Amino acid sequence: MKQRTKRLPTSKGVVYIVLALLLAGGKYIYNNYIAPEGEQELTTVINTEPTSPKSEEKITLDNESKPQKSKDKRKVNRSGWAELPAERRSNDLYYAYHTVAEEDKSDPRRNYTVCFSREQRCPVWVAAALHPSFKGDTPRSNSYQPDPQLPLNIQPLLSRSYGGEYTRGHMLGSAERTSTRACNDQTFYASNIAPQLREGFNTGGGAWNNLENYVRRQVCQDTLYTVVGCIFTEYTDCDGEVIEPITTPNRNDTYRVGVPTAYYYALLRTRDGDTGKSVRECSERELKCAAFVVGHRSAHKRKPSAKELISIEELERLTGEKFFINVPNAPKKQAKPSDWNVR
Repeated sequence: MKQRTKRLPTSKGVVYIVLALLLAGGKYIYNNYIAPEGEQELTTVINTEPTSPKSEEKITLDNESKPQKSKDKRKVNRSGWAELPAERRSNDLYYAYHTVAEEDKSDPRRNYTVCFSREQRCPVWVAAALHPSFKGDTPRSNSYQPDPQLPLNIQPLLSRSYGGEYTRGHMLGSAERTSTRACNDQTFYASNIAPQLREGFNTGGGAWNNLENYVRRQVCQDTLYTVVGCIFTEYTDCDGEVIEPITTPNRNDTYRVGVPTAYYYALLRTRDGDTGKSVRECSERELKCAAFVVGHRSAHKRKPSAKELISIEELERLTGEKFFINVPNAPKKQAKPSDWNVR
């Protein structure tokens, strides 16, 4: 009986194998470290509905679950999530969609979506749904780390604060995600952090800190939909003070980071707060939405007021973004102080 022997690959086969390994390794290095603008593809994440208590809104996804390639060669994952702004095609902007399941497969809820600027090395906006089911007794993790869905070479290192007068300010607050450790850890991704003044702004009693506390009081059983964003162009604050755009060096990596001239909160919820209905099914009369814009400067004890309140339509003109595009009846032209209990 003839003994079967393994055929060794021919020299041509060996060459093909070596070339394939080199190409795979080269692609990894290129994508994560040296990819030119507009060519880094984002990781696509599976869309999942929230599985919180019955009172939390259930989202029926549109026919947008399949990634769509845009002209800038990125994989764009669109969904019917109520908080999402429209995406812009730009070589500067990167989008990432975070679900808690990335860290904890037993929890399929979405966490937040981020639009990140390569040029500013800073988030442009972070969109998130706020609901009581995200609250718990998990302590603040302080585990600052790069966003695994974005290229490493566009993100700031944040093992320490930026340096000088700027602290590592959360867009989606750590206090908004205390139900699980996995949920809280993701709020410390570099894509969710921006430079914020310590004194009179981000610290206790500061203008932004007071607005964050105000927003927490708007959370309801029907879910509060939020977009927290940055403005990088010259901004005139509500009292007439002009804030010029600047950058600051990041002492962790020496790269300069864009310092926002203003921060904003765009808010959407049902008026009643406990209808049990999807905001996408509500009439315009059943909904309220508006935005608060705060100039990025020291303003201790400054509280949210009607002077900082603008309509979503006004915010769109100010920022160039399009908000709450998946909620057809969102009253984007309205900004009534009485609706938000401010004067």
